[in-house]
Amino acid sequence: MKIQPKLALISVLIALSLTACGQGSGDSASKQSRFTRFTDSDDLCVQDSQTGLIWAGKTNRGGLHDYRNTYSWWSPNEANGELDYRGTENGGDCSGSGCDTWHYVTAVNDAGYCGHSDWRMPGKDELFSISELQRATDPPTIDTEFFPHTLAAEYWSGNDYSFQWDAAWAWNFQFGHDRVDWKKSPKLVRLVRGSGENLPEVKE
Repeated sequence: MKIQPKLALISVLIALSLTACGQGSGDSASKQSRFTRFTDSDDLCVQDSQTGLIWAGKTNRGGLHDYRNTYSWWSPNEANGELDYRGTENGGDCSGSGCDTWHYVTAVNDAGYCGHSDWRMPGKDELFSISELQRATDPPTIDTEFFPHTLAAEYWSGNDYSFQWDAAWAWNFQFGHDRVDWKKSPKLVRLVRGSGENLPEVKE
């Protein structure tokens, strides 16, 4: 008669263990289903079901989408008065376009990457949305299964720095945080399209 309570306790423990395993598997499946990679000819793009954004992929084949290309921050439509907010034209090291953010976006849209011509520079909150901070001990801080050829380095955002005319925000995929730097500095770029939802807030 004393054995039955012990058996009942064991049954409860087994049930709790199985439930925990089931929850873990569900979390993993949910995470894996967040991103979807798709190709259009040789183009690789990644759709994020959590935000609705579509991200341009990178390659190791050289040319316009090579992951090693760097660009200075340049926007000819920015204010140009006593102070020149436009940044620096053609200040990076790249192939396939002028080596600044404006010429790169223009070239990607002219090529119709992944069948689209509305690619743009991402906001820093959008870059934050694909950053996985728990990977800071083994960077880059991003899921490289879906974003291959990402470097543990800084990527330009499209955001000006409000307090300095010749500076802009970048996102660091080594440590998973934003940082301000001079627009003339060569940095990596990953383009995005769409209107993001459920974006994390990055405070200045």
